Amino acid sequence: MKNIFYLNIILLFNINLVLAQVNVVNQASSGVIGDVDKGEYEGNLKDGLYHGKGKLSFNDGRIYEGEFVEGLRNGYGVFTTSNGEKYEGDWKDNYKHGNGTQVFSDGGVYEGQFQFSKPHGNGKMKFNTGDEYTGQFNNGAINGSGKMVYNNGNIYEGKFKNWKPHGQGTLTLPDGTKMSGDWKKGKLKG
Repeated sequence: MKNIFYLNIILLFNINLVLAQVNVVNQASSGVIGDVDKGEYEGNLKDGLYHGKGKLSFNDGRIYEGEFVEGLRNGYGVFTTSNGEKYEGDWKDNYKHGNGTQVFSDGGVYEGQFQFSKPHGNGKMKFNTGDEYTGQFNNGAINGSGKMVYNNGNIYEGKFKNWKPHGQGTLTLPDGTKMSGDWKKGKLKG
């Protein structure tokens, strides 16, 4: 009976990761930032290009307010959309790049490092499901060492690959039961 219970927990564990993956990939790494040269601009110019502090407003409600260098978003800036998404942090050549905080339209929040507009490096993701991950991201996905705390009380700490436990790790259930070992694609080997 315990094996069936554990299997159900692991399957639920994997479903939450897949849903989280879809959410983050669709929102955090989307390139929908807008063409910098299309919109209403207020701010400093240099040689006819946006340069220094400025504000760029688009007809669809998107707004970027922050620093520009030679016509591109570079430095610190805040980008908001009409559906409630907001990114605040570092930019490089029009990409979210460096440290920042992304608030998603579904209520999820990512805080950490970005590379080419995707979570990359160390970060913390709070999902709209109540789950919370702290650890490494690679190219927009959970990859590397980390800790996932689930809203059902389960805690997985260890290695991840493509959003799933993969490598050495431990799943701790709310009653204190621990399942440790080598995980592969979200399942405990053995």
